[in-house]
Amino acid sequence: MAMRAVALVCGLAGASSSVALVTAWDEILEGLKTKWPNNGRDRTKQSTNGGDNPQQPSRQPVPFVIQRIGRGNKREIEEITKMCIDVFFNEQSAATETGEEKKRVPPWKSLQLAYLGNMQTGDLLSRNAFRKDQLVDLIIARRVYPADSPRVNGNAVGDLSGICNPEYLAAPNGNGYVTGEIIGYCEVSEKNFGLGGKFQTQQSSPPQPKRRRGKSGEKPRPYLSNLSVVEYARQSGVGSKLLDECEDAVRDWKAGHTEIVLQVEEDNPTAIQFYKRRGYEFVFADPTCRRYDTSGIILRETRITKYALIKRLDEGSRGKEEEEASDDGSSLIQKLRSSFFVQR
Repeated sequence: MAMRAVALVCGLAGASSSVALVTAWDEILEGLKTKWPNNGRDRTKQSTNGGDNPQQPSRQPVPFVIQRIGRGNKREIEEITKMCIDVFFNEQSAATETGEEKKRVPPWKSLQLAYLGNMQTGDLLSRNAFRKDQLVDLIIARRVYPADSPRVNGNAVGDLSGICNPEYLAAPNGNGYVTGEIIGYCEVSEKNFGLGGKFQTQQSSPPQPKRRRGKSGEKPRPYLSNLSVVEYARQSGVGSKLLDECEDAVRDWKAGHTEIVLQVEEDNPTAIQFYKRRGYEFVFADPTCRRYDTSGIILRETRITKYALIKRLDEGSRGKEEEEASDDGSSLIQKLRSSFFVQR
């Protein structure tokens, strides 16, 4: 009887210790999260709702140029990756126009962002090395500065007519203009993507050689992904110009494509309306998609429903240019978030 009593007392003591350890661990985690508030997806959702707020102050448009860089070199890919990681997962620490001090990033999130960045850089470089027959174009937007600006040391802008929002440029001291940092990005690549019988590809003229289909019979189609714009450059028309250039790139492939497709998350109504104004139409919803969640200490993949959208490409036409969609708020923060990674 005495032995049973001792065992019972020890068991209770062990259970109490376990409960105490769990409670202490929870308190530590809560303290860490309090030190870095508004982190991860909660912050992103708040800013998404704020994007539709009519009281949000307007920004002065940013001068920029659009560049089509093909598959890009290593330096360009690393710069693209850094910008996209900040926009999609860590906008709180993204560089600002005024150079104001960045907010602190929790140490666990720094590891998550480094992992995501290395993964994306590796995917892009491996695609360049091993999938050379895939049709790909990377499109970037670079900010434009007067050549005498102390902040940049970029390439000279030869064709001044290609500068968007030139009226907001400071007058140079006789040295012209140069390009600065990347402020926007998107890519279009040929991907096996099925749409169903309702949206069969229209025949182009003249007939084009047959291209390889996927295992399930999907037809190779131009797939647009990773559209992103830094926070301070929104409301400048960057997103619309990137889409224009992607559509022109598909026409220049001369591969017989007559449409372009993309996916957008269902909980991003601002992005859905942006694409709708640009001439894209709904095809189907896919509830099996996933995206990365960096709100916690452990990087997770969560389930999300995505809408597949399609736009018919008229030869020699950009579509609805007159319906210029605004790149305000966070309409581009969550856009194609899990699609950030190279589409295979």
